[in-house]
Amino acid sequence: MNYNGTFEVKSSRDQVYAFAIDPVKVTTIFPDVQDVKVIDANNFSLKARVGIGFVKGMMDIKCVIAEKKPSAYVKLKANGIGLSSAVELESSFTLEDAPNGGTLVRWTAEAKISGLIARVGSRIMDSVASKYINQIIESLKEKLS
Repeated sequence: MNYNGTFEVKSSRDQVYAFAIDPVKVTTIFPDVQDVKVIDANNFSLKARVGIGFVKGMMDIKCVIAEKKPSAYVKLKANGIGLSSAVELESSFTLEDAPNGGTLVRWTAEAKISGLIARVGSRIMDSVASKYINQIIESLKEKLS
């Protein structure tokens, strides 16, 4: 599943970049996150409540800030296991000066889901994933405006 989009925030590119590479800050935009553990500047883990249909519960997720170009680009990768399922996520943010000040954020997200969640929720997976992504983007916009 692939998603992408753009949005503008009032914050500078430096501020957006600093937020995106801070594990403590960036995990605040994800819904239903608990127990964030920062391993080092580029690695962190968390537990998140996830669910599709009647399959709901906690997933252990390991995250890495895979690529960084100061004030220009950040790529995050995450691998989760739980609920007899596995999730691989990769997202990136390209930062540009917005025409009227602030920052234009171009984002992409790719998700690969396997196991019970994929089998049970195959028909509704895209709508649920879109809902989660929209929540994350709206939370990011709110924190950076």
